[in-house]
Amino acid sequence: MSELTQVLGRIERAADGVAVVFERQYATGRDDLWQACTDPGRLVRWFAPVSGELRPGGEFTIHFGDGDTPLCRVVSCDAPERLVWEWPIGDVATLVTAEIAADADGSRLVLRHARLTPGQVAGYAAGWDAYVRSLDAHVDGTEPPDWEAMWTALQARYAEAVHER
Repeated sequence: MSELTQVLGRIERAADGVAVVFERQYATGRDDLWQACTDPGRLVRWFAPVSGELRPGGEFTIHFGDGDTPLCRVVSCDAPERLVWEWPIGDVATLVTAEIAADADGSRLVLRHARLTPGQVAGYAAGWDAYVRSLDAHVDGTEPPDWEAMWTALQARYAEAVHER
């Protein structure tokens, strides 16, 4: 399987919906990875422009290039280890958790997007997968992959995975 279509995440079913989960190791310290995941100046380099307050009870807006601008709410923030926020998708407040821990080779990120419907899983899994790959490049100082091409290839693979279950 080519790198372009090899999925990095897994799909988990729960009582409150479906979650996509990504676990990645980075050759950088925990504090640097935390900054990459929470500092608006760094988020824009691999994720999207973010404005607002990334603090407990704070609200922030993600400004995606396609005009989507979800207003999210921070549920909890335990720097530099855990950030949890609600991301409204339709009438549902989906839940995103980013956990960062030091490990022997640098640091580890566990990213979980929960409360998705089965119909949303393939698109959001492909999106997060493409963003995680962009974060890899950001941390490594290399050129990020083409997000649109990556999303398109991965969305088809995640759609297959959802139907196989």
